[in-house]
Amino acid sequence: MALMSVRTQRRIGEIGVTALIVCFAWLIQLTVFTTLTFREVLASLPLTFTIIWGSVFGSPLLAPRPNELRISTLGQVIARQALSGSLSGALVGAFFGALFASVLPAFPIAYPLIGWIAGYFTLQNFNQATFLCIPLVFFATVFAESIMALQLALMGRPDVLQHLSIVAFPEAVLNSLMAPFLFFPMREWYKFSKHHDSVQST
Repeated sequence: MALMSVRTQRRIGEIGVTALIVCFAWLIQLTVFTTLTFREVLASLPLTFTIIWGSVFGSPLLAPRPNELRISTLGQVIARQALSGSLSGALVGAFFGALFASVLPAFPIAYPLIGWIAGYFTLQNFNQATFLCIPLVFFATVFAESIMALQLALMGRPDVLQHLSIVAFPEAVLNSLMAPFLFFPMREWYKFSKHHDSVQST
């Protein structure tokens, strides 16, 4: 008798594959991207990966129907909106943040938060999603860098906020340029896994 259902085994396998991909992205960041700079700014593969992951795998909650909105209280609407981020994006961001924690303690908060927020902008159903991911990654990178700069300023690092625009905008440009190369295979993986799930459930 099997100890776990087939679905549970598949989910564990998906988590394992995701962990391997995250570790591989981390190694590429350390070995390749640390040598490629633009105006002394590095592109961030982990941050771009987290944003794209959150936007592709998105929120598991369906959009509320008009009837549901009419009978819901304001508190219920706010709670539903707060819960409609990407849990898997937050977990991927937390994994990257844990890897970065030995370098800089600001990452463990910013990465999961930006992964969660990216879930609000699910791009699976858009025809031009490969191009829409470029501005999404640009603005999300600036937001993530702003969060990290604010944390560092609160930790007592001098002149962090003054140098934010010098670092954030070039990094956002570099990240947004690599975004389509991550988005396309990730979206195809998402479509394949959804198709596989629907075939097995029939």
